[in-house]
Amino acid sequence: MTTRREIEVLVRGLCAARVAGDMDTLRQGYADTATFRIAGSPAWGPLSAPLDGHAAIMARFESNIASLPLGDFAILDLVVEGNQAAIRWRATVRDVGTKDDATTEVAQFLEVENGKVISLVEFLDTAFAVSVLDKTRPPQAANTKELS
Repeated sequence: MTTRREIEVLVRGLCAARVAGDMDTLRQGYADTATFRIAGSPAWGPLSAPLDGHAAIMARFESNIASLPLGDFAILDLVVEGNQAAIRWRATVRDVGTKDDATTEVAQFLEVENGKVISLVEFLDTAFAVSVLDKTRPPQAANTKELS
């Protein structure tokens, strides 16, 4: 069983690793069978497609680190309950292609087992993320029939 303090240290360390581009620490922090998804409509394409397994998650993280470096990172909230953690953070994101900066907030919900993340669900501004990650694809309009 991972203690509350160990989970808090793990989550803070993974955040610091993301900001620093430290893939070794990120690799060590996730279980082989971990899952990751960005909560969002499938209409946004691959961004919101769930990822299963360590290799797929690390490939996404490597891509994000290369294309979206973070600055002015601040943890706004961190709550640990049992083997789960919720974190809300703010950072300046740099689009390496255009050199434009934007500030955004992200909420993440993690589940930890044996000192490693087994599940990560991330809530972010998907329209902003798509605009930065896929310059060739305009956002799709929501299907209002699905919303009612």
